[in-house]
Amino acid sequence: MINYEEQNKSKRTKIIVISIIILLILVVIAMIVTWIILLKSQDTTNKTKTSNTIGNTNSYSGTTSTIRTPIIYDVGNGGASGDPPCSSYTVVNDPLRNVATSGIGGTCDNGPLFNTSIGGRWIRFVGIGGTTMPLTSPGRNHCGAFLSGWSNGTLPSTIGTIVSADICFELNYIPSCELYDSASVVNCSSFYVYFLPPVIICNSRYCTV
Repeated sequence: MINYEEQNKSKRTKIIVISIIILLILVVIAMIVTWIILLKSQDTTNKTKTSNTIGNTNSYSGTTSTIRTPIIYDVGNGGASGDPPCSSYTVVNDPLRNVATSGIGGTCDNGPLFNTSIGGRWIRFVGIGGTTMPLTSPGRNHCGAFLSGWSNGTLPSTIGTIVSADICFELNYIPSCELYDSASVVNCSSFYVYFLPPVIICNSRYCTV
């Protein structure tokens, strides 16, 4: 004679065991998924930290930089006095001045940086944007401006020698020197410093390479 009570008890036991096994499997799966998500999150955080570290390094100290905001500070009297230009100038670290930067832009080099009592300022360009002005025309719509300023001359080879230079701004698409400002440049042994007046027309700015 079949003992139905024993059979039912056995079935209930099997169901309970199977349920426990399924529950354990689900818990293990959930733990694995959580672990994978945490690993991906940690990897993304590390990449972000690395990117921020690269982006915040200072190019003036000799390391690479992806800083997009201009950094400007004075050395000596900031190049707005009669002091020797190699010891008194304003440092401009502006990646957007590079000839590779396109766009009409919305800036113009006739602000406080260039409007001084002596009609301009001694400027030293540094950083990934470039340290000298281009000696050939980059064309219009470069350097973050409509008119791109370039030096129509040569860099002085003799240390301490100040030479005159014409800073050109072409009005047509044919490379030319239709509009220019009179400027100066001096060889300071390991770098060059430019005396740059406020530009005579907007939207234009000085380019670097």
